[in-house]
Amino acid sequence: MTKIVDLIVPNIGDFKNVEIIEVLVKKDQEIKKNDGVITLESDKSSVEVPSQFFGKIKNIKIKVGDRVSEGDKIGEIELSSKNSPGEEKIVVIKNNTQEENKNSNDTTFLRIPILETRKKLYVSEIFLNKKQAVKINDVALLIEDEENAYEIPSPISGIVKNIILTKGQEVKQGDVFAEISSLIPKTEISTPAVSKNFVQDNNQYQNTKSASPKIRKIARELGVNIQLVQGTARKGRVIEDDVKNFIRNSINTKSSTQHTIKEETKEEKLPFGHEEFGEIDIQKIPRIKRLSGPHLVKAWSTIPHVTQFDEVDVTDMEYFRKNLIDLNTKEKITITPLAFIMKALVNAMKKYPNFNCSLESTNENIIYKKYFHIGVAVDTPHGLMVPKIRNVDQKDLLTLSNELRKISKLSKELKIDKKEFFGGSITISSLGGIGGSFFTPIINNPEVAIIGIGKTETKQVFIDGKFIARAMMPISLSYDHRIIDGAEAARFCQDLKISLGKNFAFNLSF
Repeated sequence: MTKIVDLIVPNIGDFKNVEIIEVLVKKDQEIKKNDGVITLESDKSSVEVPSQFFGKIKNIKIKVGDRVSEGDKIGEIELSSKNSPGEEKIVVIKNNTQEENKNSNDTTFLRIPILETRKKLYVSEIFLNKKQAVKINDVALLIEDEENAYEIPSPISGIVKNIILTKGQEVKQGDVFAEISSLIPKTEISTPAVSKNFVQDNNQYQNTKSASPKIRKIARELGVNIQLVQGTARKGRVIEDDVKNFIRNSINTKSSTQHTIKEETKEEKLPFGHEEFGEIDIQKIPRIKRLSGPHLVKAWSTIPHVTQFDEVDVTDMEYFRKNLIDLNTKEKITITPLAFIMKALVNAMKKYPNFNCSLESTNENIIYKKYFHIGVAVDTPHGLMVPKIRNVDQKDLLTLSNELRKISKLSKELKIDKKEFFGGSITISSLGGIGGSFFTPIINNPEVAIIGIGKTETKQVFIDGKFIARAMMPISLSYDHRIIDGAEAARFCQDLKISLGKNFAFNLSF
């Protein structure tokens, strides 16, 4: 017999009334566990909500533009046989709870959820008392095996009617440990917070933290959510120093954030509105620009930018590039100039490693990278994107040219993996295909340099006592003055001019 269950918005942190910007599934579509169902976006970030089950979508109850909160229904899914026994238990628990609610005057039976352990479990602490009022996600129970302790939260708000287990008792996953009389609609019943059935790369869905009862008690007394603490002991176990460091960092971060927000919200009020001078049209900032905007502001305000301008004689390079042919087919080979620039950048970074590094967040250490991943700014209808071309030093010109076309197409179609925007060495921002000469590109933090490429133009250059027409490419190199000084930047530019400049075929070491 097939089972049809509700797909609901899970606990995704401090999000309420969040806008749906994408619906990633459609009716009768087969999906896997952890496949994205919808994408939500708040002022802080965007979150992809995953499916908790394998199965087929039966119907969709929401649409783009709707606003949802935790517990709201997304649609219904027909479960497939691929769901693990643990997931089946969650479904049964949900259906049993609904049935028990109907027959027991809104009484909900709280059960021990599915945990990532096969060891014997014992009740360590019970944080509920009869007739006590509890809120959703309040810690209700602490259970332990021989290695770890697990905090079990209440999935609903209500009044405790009965406590079924006792301290020290051996328990199993799925056992009922309390009865609660609900005070709120059942749509606020949350999914088990400690079950590993959600997206792995999102903090809200990570496994329960490992810590001893003593450390958990310290965290509770200090008002710390231990799920947010990064453990430094073996297998990520949280120790006392981790809790103290978390509090110290939180205080510093909060103070800095409040100051930044206060500064950013100082909006200059104009004496007259724009609409008083004629017709206007107000449109929402595109999503990509809204996401990249704060990153650019932070980079511009925190990195001491210096921009150096120069011109590269690419006459010989362009002649070489435009006359490439396949020796077998005699067909012309088309290679973008960016491929040559990328290889020249690798040569220069090998000589000047400060251009291939990043500052640690403490600003005390420098991270020198042994790889050469070059970012390329891509102009898309959705806004500017900067995907990375990996291991440029290990690829030939034709391979790089093909990868550039492929990654540009994926960016424009919004099919590129999010990871491809991170882990770069240096970035190229090219306006050569549009026009213009020099500009001031903003460094793509945490990189320390970015090079802007203008349109190549034919100019008269004085060489060997006479003026000769040469193809001159303008470059604009912005760099972090904390790491790179002007003399080093000038040498870097000179190295590029040698690699790409006069006698290009002779200098070719790609």
